[in-house]
Amino acid sequence: MNGERMRSAAQRIENNLIQVFRVQDGEEAAVTRKWARLLDFALAIALVLALAGAASLHAAEWPTVRESDTLYPGALLGAATWPDVSADTIAQINASAAAERASAAPTLTLGDDKLLTGSVAVARNPLTPATFAARFPTEFTFEGGARYWYSIGQNRFAFTNGIFPFGNPTSTLDWDRMQGHSGEGFFRINHPPTNLFLKGVIGGGALLGGDMDDLDFLAAQANFSNTTSAVHGESLQYVMVDLGYSFEVPSEGIRFGGFVGYHYWHERMEAFGVLCNSTKFNSLFCGPAGSTAVSFGTPVDIFDTTWHALRIGGDARIRFFEDWTISAEIALVPYAFATNEDSHLLRVDLGPVPNIITHAQRGTGAEAEAFLNYAVTPNFEVGIGARYWGLFSGAGSVQFGPTLGPDFALTKLSTQRYGVLFQAKATF
Repeated sequence: MNGERMRSAAQRIENNLIQVFRVQDGEEAAVTRKWARLLDFALAIALVLALAGAASLHAAEWPTVRESDTLYPGALLGAATWPDVSADTIAQINASAAAERASAAPTLTLGDDKLLTGSVAVARNPLTPATFAARFPTEFTFEGGARYWYSIGQNRFAFTNGIFPFGNPTSTLDWDRMQGHSGEGFFRINHPPTNLFLKGVIGGGALLGGDMDDLDFLAAQANFSNTTSAVHGESLQYVMVDLGYSFEVPSEGIRFGGFVGYHYWHERMEAFGVLCNSTKFNSLFCGPAGSTAVSFGTPVDIFDTTWHALRIGGDARIRFFEDWTISAEIALVPYAFATNEDSHLLRVDLGPVPNIITHAQRGTGAEAEAFLNYAVTPNFEVGIGARYWGLFSGAGSVQFGPTLGPDFALTKLSTQRYGVLFQAKATF
């Protein structure tokens, strides 16, 4: 009995132990499965983070940077990259940038209150010539301005008809003491890298005052007609354009140059009235000397001359004091030609006006001017000067109306003008 009880108790203990171990084995398996799942989740997160980090590194990797990637503001994709720039090169770049800022920056003024509030500084002279040149560099320099020219002029005309008993010349027209008042604009464009320059003048004004003498001759130059008319107008226009090469020493204030150019010159004059002068034939062709054959309120002649001339010359500019300079130019005219339209308003026998047409050829001449200039500021100066122009021709043809033929020989056609000028000029 006792034995059975003991075997029964032993069996119960064995069963309880087996149950305990079974429970323990189940719990250990559950724990193991739990940690396995956590480990799998951690590995998944690590893999995701690793992939994201790899993509970011690829996007920002310097040698393979893409156009769409964000760079430091203002950086150029084509510029040198940091690993390729040496320390010496960076120092040179910084020094050059600092020097440029120092030369171009205007003077700044800041008050204490502005420093405290962080306000932007105010430039004292924001656009001086120096800062303008620094901000807008150019290979050209410019000069330009305006002038007033008071001048006195004269014109000469003579022709020969080659018919006996007329003289040589047969007739002359002398226009004298014609006062001119004209304004003009001028410019000069310099290109220092090549030393080439382009300059020009355009002007116009009015002709006032003066007189015109009309003389006719027979053989042996016997004067049979001599009259004087008053000149009351009209106009003056001119254009010059020159292309040249210059040599300059800025430190010494010296500039020399040579040029070739073109000159257009037009004058139109109108004469009024007829005053009879003494001749070898007394009053045979006009009237007593001193008498008025035609009222001085009546226009009697219009003389319209246009010249085209080739200019070859040189110019110079020399500074002799800090603010004073002398500038001058002289040009020779190796060739010029002219057309003159002469309208004798009371000569009905010559037909409609213009009734005498002249074509002058093989003209020559000379032109010169000089100025004394004072620099009011470094970029603005005023000056006073003198000018002379003279063009002359002794060859050509003269045609009379109403048929404007045949051609007679031109003996002389000349135009001269000289006077004083006042100018104001700016450089930039």
